[in-house]
Amino acid sequence: MDKDQDTRTSIVVIEAGAGWPSWITDYQRRAPNASVVAQTASEPSAEFGARALHRLEEIQRGPGRFGVGILLCADGASEELRATRRGVAHAIVAALHGSGDLVLAAVEGTDAFQQELFVLAGELCEDESVPRVNVRVRFGTSTGQSGTMPSVLPPGADAPDAEEERVSWTGSG
Repeated sequence: MDKDQDTRTSIVVIEAGAGWPSWITDYQRRAPNASVVAQTASEPSAEFGARALHRLEEIQRGPGRFGVGILLCADGASEELRATRRGVAHAIVAALHGSGDLVLAAVEGTDAFQQELFVLAGELCEDESVPRVNVRVRFGTSTGQSGTMPSVLPPGADAPDAEEERVSWTGSG
């Protein structure tokens, strides 16, 4: 285990209506100090985006090393939420400072929605104003369970089955 494991931080940003995939625990092992920002069903997109960006700024000011950002997306989002998603994704990539992963994810969605996430991933990878980071797009099913997710699994705990990972790009900037 890496000696710096306890100082690694992550953020999970969840749009209203998005599911919680089982593979998130794999990322939580790599960056166990997780912050979760979830949009409520009645929360306006701009307010949700502002909360996510504020939390990201707090993480950057903290003592830990920011290494993982996960953006759980919901199909059927309004144009306003799509713009918020894009802004939060760009902010996460910039905050990673050339080291780490951004995962754009959805539990389910139409082909058009999946293509939309691929386009956003490509945009993030081609942005020369941000340093080199890993941008991934994942689709898979949720655990079907509700409740609290542990931030760290005990040593030797079995990892959940890997969900389908459709693409893994590394941006260069």
